[in-house]
Amino acid sequence: MAIERIQSERGIELPEDYLKILENIGSGEDYCFNEYPDEDPDFEGRCWSFLDEDLLLENIEMKGVGNAPAHHQLELYLKCYQEFSNSSSVSSTNGNIPISRVSDGFVIAEENGDLLYLDPEDSFSVWIFHHDGSDVMKVSNSISDWLSRATIA
Repeated sequence: MAIERIQSERGIELPEDYLKILENIGSGEDYCFNEYPDEDPDFEGRCWSFLDEDLLLENIEMKGVGNAPAHHQLELYLKCYQEFSNSSSVSSTNGNIPISRVSDGFVIAEENGDLLYLDPEDSFSVWIFHHDGSDVMKVSNSISDWLSRATIA
């Protein structure tokens, strides 16, 4: 399986709950998730397209920046951000987060250019990388908690 190779190459062990999703997910399967349940409890949320094993390995190329597999594409966005901002961190509702930490995130889904990722340095909590502002937002402590609040589109 490709996911075993990815884990080995990155030196991580992804959470079992995520691996179960990956086992059963169809290419680009969508889950809706409301990251602002207190402000807008009736909103079903944005629909995130999950990456299957083939899509996780898809080569992402950013002209003038480089290439990376889809699961590691945060590295590309953050190279570009760091070059123009001269900053070593990105902003978050949890304070500033080091770029090195965010670039190590494991991308699992996308929605309109934003990336949903697991943070290996925070017990694989679930975060959103907002591509237009290069800021991040923690939305769940775990993928199982995230799934309990999501609906299949």
